[in-house]
Amino acid sequence: MSSKYSFLIVALLVSFRFIGQNDLTNKIENLISVSQYDSAYVVTQKAIKNSKTNSEERADYYIKYARILKSLYKTDSCFYYLDRAESFYKEKQDKSKQFYILTIKAEVSRALVKRNMANNYIYEAEKLLSENKELAYKYYYYNRRIALLAEYYNNVPDSVAKIKEIGRLILDNQNEIEDKSLIAYTLNEIGYLDFHRNPSNAKKYFLKAHEIAEQNNSVLAYIDVSINLGRYYHHKESNFKKAIYYHKLGLERAKEINNLFQIQQCYNEIKICYILQEDYQNAFFYRDSLANVDLMIEGYANSKKYQLLENKFIIEGKEKELKEYKKNIYLLIIVLISLFTGIFIMYFYNKKIKFKNKELTKLYDENKFLVSETNHRVNNNLQVISLLINELISKFKKKKHQKELESLLIKVDTIATLHRYLYQTKNNDLINLNEYLTELSLNFTDSFNKKNIFSEFKLANIILPAEKAMFLGLLTTELIINSLKHAFKDGQTKEISLKIELQEDTILYLFSDNGENSKGKEIEPKLVSQICLQLESKCEITTLNGFNFKLILKK
Repeated sequence: MSSKYSFLIVALLVSFRFIGQNDLTNKIENLISVSQYDSAYVVTQKAIKNSKTNSEERADYYIKYARILKSLYKTDSCFYYLDRAESFYKEKQDKSKQFYILTIKAEVSRALVKRNMANNYIYEAEKLLSENKELAYKYYYYNRRIALLAEYYNNVPDSVAKIKEIGRLILDNQNEIEDKSLIAYTLNEIGYLDFHRNPSNAKKYFLKAHEIAEQNNSVLAYIDVSINLGRYYHHKESNFKKAIYYHKLGLERAKEINNLFQIQQCYNEIKICYILQEDYQNAFFYRDSLANVDLMIEGYANSKKYQLLENKFIIEGKEKELKEYKKNIYLLIIVLISLFTGIFIMYFYNKKIKFKNKELTKLYDENKFLVSETNHRVNNNLQVISLLINELISKFKKKKHQKELESLLIKVDTIATLHRYLYQTKNNDLINLNEYLTELSLNFTDSFNKKNIFSEFKLANIILPAEKAMFLGLLTTELIINSLKHAFKDGQTKEISLKIELQEDTILYLFSDNGENSKGKEIEPKLVSQICLQLESKCEITTLNGFNFKLILKK
């Protein structure tokens, strides 16, 4: 018998707890439905405290609490509770709840005037739309989707078409929507969309939305639609009497729920209408009323009452979380052991890597020696070639052949000079352009003296890769040879100039001569063009005052 009574007592206790939880949930929903958010705020806090940690019940209360905070214009705090609820339902893999939470986050972001964030959340929700199983969540998502489009993209044709498409979907299925405020808000959004495009159509939607909000006692929707109807009669029909009538309807309901922000809107709109009617007595009355509400809102914003209550609740939640964190100490020890093991393994492999690096350094030094030796041998071979060309020059009697061979000899000397730098310098890959071209110019000293040519070389100290320096050397050689051969007339003053400047990350190469033979002619040296291609740069040649060559290349 005693065991039977014990069972009955336990069953009764569980039933009372379940009934108590349902009572709290129903009480919260009733308070929200009549827009008593201050009371709903306190009751929901109590419900959260009494619910089990990491339970579906608590997660649902978090969602309700976030929506209440948004209605109290404490939007920044919403995400904390929505994130916690979302974490719980992700673990439970409840796609419907995740879909609902993302939609609420989009709406909260819209209230914070964070368009990109709102768009991101609504698109994330859209990905879960096909997996959602709750009709209420689906239609709430559709309604918030058109609210976002209407607010941010009402001038984009595709968005307008999408708003109307979703709006028709909601209106065609309104019989299966329990929350009739969604229907009122949908009509309101469509009306807002046509406010400037088709005012008479907007009026029709506003009036229908107003009727549905009134029939279903959707207080917030009723106030918002009343304000929009007032604005319509004000701006589109200049019917200030009717505008004031609807604003006062909204004002009356806003006062019932003590929604200061909607009261503020209504007072402001009524004041403007009375001014336009030249009824200054009433205008002053509503101006003063508006000023009082502004002061109340400012005092409300400065008040720390709700913030302190919320912070106290957060601290209590954090204390409970600390107790749970203590359970994770063993996990932390395992992680530390793994970490030290990893450090030991890294130390072992680091020693192996150092040994390999020593071997690679040795190989590098050997290769460096071989490259230097190769350059030395190449330079010796180039000197032999120079000697052979000199012998050929002395054998040929025709000056034409001699000049061609002299030109070839200078080009060989250009390459030989580069290779001499390569095996003399510490860094076999880089060349000092100033030193290289200065030494290169010495090959032309005799030619300049014989032909009475004044030469000027202004070269910046620039360090370049060997390959690029070689091409610039060949380019300089070719340009000087062309000037010596073709540019000057007998008896004229002869000048050759080369300037190389460094301008940030680019090199400016300027070569010119004042040869009379070049003036006004179109000159396109083929070898010069080929060298420029190798340097991946385009050259500019002008002949207005002689031969002028300009090249800009990256360092």
